[in-house]
Amino acid sequence: MWDVLLLFSSICTAVVGAPDTVKGHRGERVEIRCSYNPGYESHSKYFCKGDCLLSNNIMVKSGSPAKDERFSLTDDKKKRVFTVTITDLRTEDEGQYWCAVKRTFIADILLADVYSEILLQVNQGKTEVSTISSFS
Repeated sequence: MWDVLLLFSSICTAVVGAPDTVKGHRGERVEIRCSYNPGYESHSKYFCKGDCLLSNNIMVKSGSPAKDERFSLTDDKKKRVFTVTITDLRTEDEGQYWCAVKRTFIADILLADVYSEILLQVNQGKTEVSTISSFS
């Protein structure tokens, strides 16, 4: 019984907190800051749109070229914050995104990645907006 429960809990998505809403303006850029807990400094980070279980929804991943060149990801490991920047914001960029920290196997158990939900709203006009998301 505990084996099944442990397996189920390790493969389920770990989502932390209520979604943060980020407001940006078409044609401008937006910065989304995602903090993470100690111990994840060397882990891969990524930013995906909609369903993160589909690898084609990953917009940008640390150490890899972005799916769309308007997206970039930088990781400040000392502050434990990674920042996703989207330039030339478009109305089709609006929607649900996830800041994610990749987790791996520990003692032959697959650990779920850690996600923080972001809702991006794109408006007309010109203003740069940023937000901070937290993982616990």
